Amino acid sequence: MNVAKPGQHSIYVLQDGVGRDYAEQDDIVLLIYWEAETWNNASNRFALFWTYSDRRRGRAPFLVDAEEAERLIAQPSNDPAHRPSIYDRNHRRVRRFSRYDEMSRNGAGEDDRVIGIAGESARVERLTLRGLRGFRTDETLRLAVPNGSDGSGLTVVVGENNAGKSTVWEAFDSVARKMRSDVSFSEGRRNMGAGGVRICMERADGSTYVLESRHADTSETRGEWMNVSPSASAVFELVSVPARRQFQPSFGKSGTIARDWMVSGGDFSRARQADQFTQFTGRLFDLHNDDAKKARFDDLMAEVVGREFNWSIELADGQFGQSYYLKVKSESGSHTSDGLGDGIISLMFILNALYDSEPGTLLTIDEPELSLHPQLVRRLGRVISRLASDRQIVIFTHAPELISWDDIGAGGEVARVFRRDGESKIAQASRGAIDEVTKARGGWTNPHALGWDANAALFLDDGVVVVEGQEDAALLPRAFEQLAVPFNGSIFGWGSGGAYNVPRFLRLLRELGFSRVVAILDNDVPDLAAELREEFGHYLILEQPAADIRDKRGREVRAKVGLLDEKGRTVKEQLRDQARSVLFEASDYLGFTNSVTSSAPPPAVVEGND
Repeated sequence: MNVAKPGQHSIYVLQDGVGRDYAEQDDIVLLIYWEAETWNNASNRFALFWTYSDRRRGRAPFLVDAEEAERLIAQPSNDPAHRPSIYDRNHRRVRRFSRYDEMSRNGAGEDDRVIGIAGESARVERLTLRGLRGFRTDETLRLAVPNGSDGSGLTVVVGENNAGKSTVWEAFDSVARKMRSDVSFSEGRRNMGAGGVRICMERADGSTYVLESRHADTSETRGEWMNVSPSASAVFELVSVPARRQFQPSFGKSGTIARDWMVSGGDFSRARQADQFTQFTGRLFDLHNDDAKKARFDDLMAEVVGREFNWSIELADGQFGQSYYLKVKSESGSHTSDGLGDGIISLMFILNALYDSEPGTLLTIDEPELSLHPQLVRRLGRVISRLASDRQIVIFTHAPELISWDDIGAGGEVARVFRRDGESKIAQASRGAIDEVTKARGGWTNPHALGWDANAALFLDDGVVVVEGQEDAALLPRAFEQLAVPFNGSIFGWGSGGAYNVPRFLRLLRELGFSRVVAILDNDVPDLAAELREEFGHYLILEQPAADIRDKRGREVRAKVGLLDEKGRTVKEQLRDQARSVLFEASDYLGFTNSVTSSAPPPAVVEGND
């Protein structure tokens, strides 16, 4: 293969060989060298580098230094995940090849931090903002860092309406815009008592990007990287997905294929801007005309929608000339993009940003649940959790369905934005408090301790009542009603799973910024009540005048043979085949089979196992 030398303008394209298995190859499909002047004068020789694996997986070509292209050619990899891609300030997709990447490509690396598209040093650890809308003083959001487990890179930001969640998303969006072009803050967006806007994004390598007002009385800003080491790259991909997601039912063949198209074309506005969202159709055309990309996107759509999402782009003739539209087929026929529901359109925007994102990308999504059925919200949450195993995703949500304590326990973060004395604040639970709460979940014996109802309490403005168990949660409101006492609070979930779990939940609420919390215990744990009053002096700790919420008498339980053992851990060996057959029948009837269950039929039923 004759490769062009740096400085020459040339293209080399490999021809498909007969009988070659490209799934086992990482051949170069496209290689272009040229000379250019860069913004930082670091190098003026570049190469556009594209392999078959990149193309098959829907990745765009990598822009690299010419010397690095030669190193990549000399050291091919069967895993294209070791080719990071990021954007420089000229909006070009850039690959930086370090010695750590070389180690991982050769399989010689011992440091887990270098595995994947971006090392830990490129991760964003925290974002601090001040002076934007309701934020008068510095408030910090700590971001989850992925560790390979599902949900480990997911940060969930909750809170009541008008508390400031979307403002935090807007801060990320402003940084993304400033790194691409420019951003200005109008008087209505600036908190006039804060001395100007300042947004600081810190990474694990100690580098920091600062976006701030040029002075207190101007809308204009400056942005710069600080403390960037010579060996580190000061650029990375930040994608922000707004809450208002729409596109025109009829559209032209234009737009962009860039994943971060939503931060292009004008300054930030919370109003719907049709011109901005016409850019989305470029992404649709790019999907539609690339089978590999469309397959990946369609798989995600089907996973969330629960059935195949069959769509195509069609050209129509109309009164005002030709225009394109989406045609969606279903069991009942087909309809155009004009008939798509807001939820499906919103979902297409979100999954379009996710499907080709790469490890090392930071994605922020404002209110992903908008217009979606709760069942679809849950499925979308599972997709986001899976992708957050190797990339950072921040969601700003009102949906309890998107809070998974499995994700949080694996390393994910939960933060609450709230208002206090007219100002927006951010409170975040420590890992210690999260670890304690995850231990208190109760497993199968108490599955609702951190279920939907408990998650919903995190969205309250304040006024939470913590009780011992699910019977207290169900019957205490009845006591309020019969005694004609106004019930001005909201019970946290379905109880704490026992009296000695109460302090764990009180610590969680305290760290999330709740100021008005009442704990109501039975009067048979006076020592615990005293300990709680000492630790939580700012909360109200009460004891109801009885040893339990209702009378209870002992009773004998007739012995029964169960499917699982007495502790509910393991399906009994003699019942496994019969149980598998029953569960397969249920799964097939529901129509939601996955790659595991559909790969093999259920085994034959073994007779005689009662």
